[in-house]
Amino acid sequence: MNKIVLITVSLLLIAAPAQVAADEPPPPMPGNSSAILGTEDYFAGALPPPGFHFINYLAYYYADELRDEDGDRAPMDFRTNVAANVFRGIYVSEIEVLGANLGWHLVVPLVYQDMEIKGLFDESRAGIGDIYFSPFLLGWHWDILHLVAGLDIIAPTGQYNRRRNVNIGSNQWTFEPAVAASLILPEGLTVDLKLMYDFHTENPDTKVRTGQQFHLDYNVGYAVIDNFRLGVGGYYLIGVQDDRVDGTRVPDSRQQVLAAGPSALYSFNPGLHLVGKVQFETLVENRPRGIFSWLKLIYSF
Repeated sequence: MNKIVLITVSLLLIAAPAQVAADEPPPPMPGNSSAILGTEDYFAGALPPPGFHFINYLAYYYADELRDEDGDRAPMDFRTNVAANVFRGIYVSEIEVLGANLGWHLVVPLVYQDMEIKGLFDESRAGIGDIYFSPFLLGWHWDILHLVAGLDIIAPTGQYNRRRNVNIGSNQWTFEPAVAASLILPEGLTVDLKLMYDFHTENPDTKVRTGQQFHLDYNVGYAVIDNFRLGVGGYYLIGVQDDRVDGTRVPDSRQQVLAAGPSALYSFNPGLHLVGKVQFETLVENRPRGIFSWLKLIYSF
């Protein structure tokens, strides 16, 4: 959406003089990823206590402009909508490794996406997206500092067809090491940061390999009252490598985006929390520029 689904429109397609014929597949898409941007916020680095925990993310992304490699608006009539409900189950065990609690999680997104470039295509798709799973999560806790380290693997389980302009899945594997930290001060201030680095495999149908990417989620919040926090958060992504098509580097294909906006957390009780936030994108290159809205329910069994 990462998005809940990161939306990347082919720059080759943007430059096409006419609509792609129905019996011809579209040109190879530049790098795409199913890494989800902007999900983490309050207490991102604080692994919950041993037991089973459930998070439900309800997300909506809207964009009506594309930005090129220079950050300029592409001259076309474009729009896209993405709505997603994402289920995340977390299990934290009593097992300790290097002084940290050992845990695992599974993330299953249900996604609807429509996209239109006037004069070229207008398509929509819905289904299960690319599923995340983690072979390990390690959580450390100190007085005011909490830390989580882990590895996420994103599997190509989402619908994909190279003849379509819109796909729910990316048709590639992504391996994402991640580290998150939370500073929770007794005065009510919280500072949260999650750092991720993505390694992508090649899409076997298009021979496109997305370049490696670095991205982070951040949030700074303050407890206005005991069970209510207000803050500011968002995400940042930058491409570290250019994409490749059949082994050949695609110049100026690295993506970039910075997002920021207000966030709020309400705690009904120690095991039930609700987060709402809106993230406005800027400094965008090689991708759509839009607005991401989230509603996140956290429940501990």
